[in-house]
Amino acid sequence: MIIYQVNNDILGTTDGLLFPIKEFRNKIKLFDKGKKRINQRNYEEILKLHIEEFGLETDNLGFYLNEHRQTVGSTIYVVNTLRRMQNLKEIEKDGKPQVYYVAHEVGVQLQEIIEGLEMAIPELRRFITTKSYFEHSGEFEIENKDINHTRLFNGNEEENVFKYRLLLILQECFAVMWISENYDSRIIDRDFVDDYFLYRFITIRMDSIIDSLINLKKFSISQFEELVNSTQGELSIALEEYMLYSFEKVSELRNTIHYDDMKNFYDYFIEDEVIVNMPEILNLNRMIFECIEGFLGISNIPSQY
Repeated sequence: MIIYQVNNDILGTTDGLLFPIKEFRNKIKLFDKGKKRINQRNYEEILKLHIEEFGLETDNLGFYLNEHRQTVGSTIYVVNTLRRMQNLKEIEKDGKPQVYYVAHEVGVQLQEIIEGLEMAIPELRRFITTKSYFEHSGEFEIENKDINHTRLFNGNEEENVFKYRLLLILQECFAVMWISENYDSRIIDRDFVDDYFLYRFITIRMDSIIDSLINLKKFSISQFEELVNSTQGELSIALEEYMLYSFEKVSELRNTIHYDDMKNFYDYFIEDEVIVNMPEILNLNRMIFECIEGFLGISNIPSQY
C-alpha cells in the first residue's frame, strides 16, 4: 500500500516498480463490492486450490485456534491473499517460495523510500536517536485444526460464500485484537511512531471489516439476519451505533492512505481533538469477532483424522 501510494501520488508513476504492485495492492480486499458473482468465483477458486493441494476426501481446510479454542485464522484467508501472487512476475533464483521474493522486494523498496526521505528532510533523523522496542513474552499458543470442506461449507452456494466471507472478516478482527491487546501492551519506551502506527493500522482494518459486514447485510440478507439473531440482536444495535457515531470519521481516516490529499493521517493524528473513540471501536471489533467465531463454531466440527 505504502509503496504504491508513494510512487503514484508523490513520484507520479508506478512504471519503475519491478512487479505489478498496483494490481496486487488493489486486490488485497475482503470482498469485491457489489459484485456477488465475483465473490462466488473467488470462493470456488480458493476451495479448488485446497482440494487440489490436499485432496477431496481429506481434512483439506486448516484453522488456527487460540488457547480458548477460538478460531483466530484459517488457510482460507492465507490463500485468499497469496493467490493474488499468481500474477506477479518476479524472477525466482534460488527455488524459494514466491512470497519470499515479494517480501524481499517490498523490504528493499521501503528502505529506499526511508533513505530518500531522510536525505530530503534531514530533520527526520532526530526521531531515531532513541527507539522503542517490543518485549517478547513467550510463545503465543496456537492449535492447528483441519476439517473436510463439506463439514463447513454444507449449505447452498449463497450460504457457503457467506461463511467464506465471514472467515476473512474473522481473521481481520483477530489482527486488530492482537495488535491492540498483545502487541500494544508490550511496547517499551513507546513514542509517537508507535501510537501513530496503531491508530493507522486499526482504523484502516476496522473500515474494511465494517464495509464488508455492511455489504453482507445488503447482499446476503437472510444469512446476515441469522448471524444477527445468534447475538439476540446485539450485533445489529452495535453496528447501528457505529454507523451513527464513528463510520464517517473512520472512513475519512481510512482514505488518508493516499498521499495526494491536502490533509493526511498525520494531520488528523496531531490535532488536539479526539479523532475517534478507540475503546468503543475495539469493543465493537471484539463483539464482531466473538459473534462470527461462535456462529461458525469451527472448534465443534469434527475432523476426519
